[in-house]
Amino acid sequence: MTEERKLKETLLCQPGIASSASPSCLEDYCRMAEAFANIGGSIAVISDFKNDCCYIYSGAFGKALNIPAYARIDSAFEDCIFSAIDPSDLIDRHILELRFFEFVKTLPVEVRTEYLHSCILNVTTGGREMSILHHTRYLDFTQDGCVTLGICTYNPVGDKRTGEFEGYMFNLNTGESIDVRQIEGIDETILSRREREVLGLLSEGFASKQIADKLHISLNTVYRHRQNILHHLNVINTAEAVKIGLRMQLI
Repeated sequence: MTEERKLKETLLCQPGIASSASPSCLEDYCRMAEAFANIGGSIAVISDFKNDCCYIYSGAFGKALNIPAYARIDSAFEDCIFSAIDPSDLIDRHILELRFFEFVKTLPVEVRTEYLHSCILNVTTGGREMSILHHTRYLDFTQDGCVTLGICTYNPVGDKRTGEFEGYMFNLNTGESIDVRQIEGIDETILSRREREVLGLLSEGFASKQIADKLHISLNTVYRHRQNILHHLNVINTAEAVKIGLRMQLI
């Protein structure tokens, strides 16, 4: 899944994170996550992006997803939970976090922990379909702005969601949601205006020579734009780039 690969590389390969010190607050956050899971009967995951591992704490609801009461995983991402999520929802969830990460980077480091993103995900377990409320929040940053710790929580909210996926970003201090225009602005920074034009024409089936003629640019320039598009979207071919572009409304 290209979105999952991009998300993982984005969080694990932040410039400077490899040389940063391990968070001293990890144990405290793990204790809080365990208490949250036990009291709420939910699932809480502390992700350590510096060391690429995570700590999963599961209350009563964890039994429904066959999640143990405690597990340390050699990955910062809870794939054992992701595997139960509807594939389409999982794509949208990863795109939401990519947008959230890009949004948080625009904020002063000292206020970045005040925000979270939220969505309702459909999951299947034991042949039964249900919905869960999912939150993600970044807990700790280096002075240079690298996110080192994050928390994801999962709580059951009832029968399967029938409407379309919706994601939200909130300021925890005020309860205010982030203006959708800000989120759209984040997407617009991923590709340049010309790269979006090229991607749009690729989605319509135009070949590189046709794109060069239509945009009055050289064929080599089209090739350069195509390579940049693949790099910025972290995909390996044009078909995947078009898929991501449509999902993120870049086309």
